[in-house]
Amino acid sequence: MTDVRDGTPTIACGERVRAQADSHDRAGRLAAAFAARGHGRGERVAVMARNDIEFLEASLAIASCGANPVPINTRWRAAEVAHVLADSGARLVLAHTEFVPVVTAAAALAGTAPEVLEIAMPAPLLAEAGLDPALAQPTGRHPLLEEWIAEQPDPLGHIDGAVADSMGLIYTSGTTGTPKGVRRQRMSAQQLLAIAGGTARRMGLAPGGRMLVAGPLYHASPNAVAVLALRMGTNITIMPRFDAERFLRHVHEGRIQQAKVVPTMLSRLLSLPGDVRARYDVSSLTHLIHSAAPCPPAVKRAAIDWFGDALWEFYGCTEAGTVTWIGAAEWLARPGSVGRPVDGSAVLVADETGKPVPAGEVGRVYVKGADYWPDFEYLNRGRPESPVDGMIWVGDLGRVDDAGYLYLTGRSSEIIISGGVNIYPTEIENALLALDGVEDAAVFGLPDRTGDLGEIVVAHLVPRPGHQLTEAGIRAALADRLAAYKLPRRVRIVGELPRDDSGKIYKRALIAAE
Repeated sequence: MTDVRDGTPTIACGERVRAQADSHDRAGRLAAAFAARGHGRGERVAVMARNDIEFLEASLAIASCGANPVPINTRWRAAEVAHVLADSGARLVLAHTEFVPVVTAAAALAGTAPEVLEIAMPAPLLAEAGLDPALAQPTGRHPLLEEWIAEQPDPLGHIDGAVADSMGLIYTSGTTGTPKGVRRQRMSAQQLLAIAGGTARRMGLAPGGRMLVAGPLYHASPNAVAVLALRMGTNITIMPRFDAERFLRHVHEGRIQQAKVVPTMLSRLLSLPGDVRARYDVSSLTHLIHSAAPCPPAVKRAAIDWFGDALWEFYGCTEAGTVTWIGAAEWLARPGSVGRPVDGSAVLVADETGKPVPAGEVGRVYVKGADYWPDFEYLNRGRPESPVDGMIWVGDLGRVDDAGYLYLTGRSSEIIISGGVNIYPTEIENALLALDGVEDAAVFGLPDRTGDLGEIVVAHLVPRPGHQLTEAGIRAALADRLAAYKLPRRVRIVGELPRDDSGKIYKRALIAAE
């Protein structure tokens, strides 16, 4: 590991610090190793790894030879991984030692035989992530990433169009169904520059700046921002796993300027005792950006009180990229909004036939990407049909106000129909998270097996540390906030909810467990 003392841009993860120049050299030599083995342009290369320096180096290496990086959720089981391996046709998988057994089992289920390149797990990473120290010992069944890098004396030379080729495929998160591969139309140099420039400007990235990677690099947004930051020479600190106080310590000690979080992380930061929060100076932050899931208004307001104008929010999707943005002052004027379209993107709230609904009325949220965003189709599925020319619907429901600000109300797959009335879980979740002592909440519907309502409302809650919650207390607290038909018929107090590291919740798992 390089001993960096001269102010050169670095990547840090736990105790490990590496000069970015060294990471670019390592990525180039890894790319040369890929090319020497016939891996290159248009190929899909899967990566199943925890947040670490090597994840970013692998991403750069795959892109340098024109292949598509396909990050895999580290929480997935073999059957879920098997779908992506089969769907993408990956012939090579880079995996941390911890995930080699999952990849092996997934390949068997998929009926494929990809080559596995094992990434050894350093002791500091294991300690920081709270993992078994025994994982520092590689399996011995596969070549190691360090071996491939060491065998190449020189980085792979520049390949025209490689970066454009590398951005041709990205998978949806799969929290509401099977992950879909979004195959993008090949982008021009102008499109690539527009996306990079727009992302850097709105995300607050700059050469020599300081950013913190708090979310999982297998998720599209943290990955894209971190890779761009590495290309720009922004100093990068990577958290192997999110911990609220450790996040604040990084911001305080590293004078972090930019970080990307999700609402669950904001809620956990707010759960810290006041004296703990007061120990850390967060004034260096200029861009604390959240997305990926709706932010409950009570959490958002408290976060603005703390972080001020540094708090930003955007809404988008894998298919269309970033669609809307909103700053703290705008949000305070329009609580609950996720902003207005930017950079030529567009939002239309309409019914299932594509007919626009009046302002303030809930409907399907149809979106179009920015002017520079590429067209797409789903891998092995084709182009999605839409009643609105040039716009798509990815399942979100919402409304717009008279000024064109978008408010999300949930997803169509989550609507609860009780007694013939549509109930939106997000509204109830927001009410629950406004209660003192509630850190996290999930609301969903279950069949009414003892009555004739069709479905009943069920809520699972996570208490903030030091708070005691009861079903009776929760229902009483909600009685003057929600109509009676929206009150949960069943309330469960749980230790945690099954969210992925990007903040999206697996409600299917909650329903299956009931």
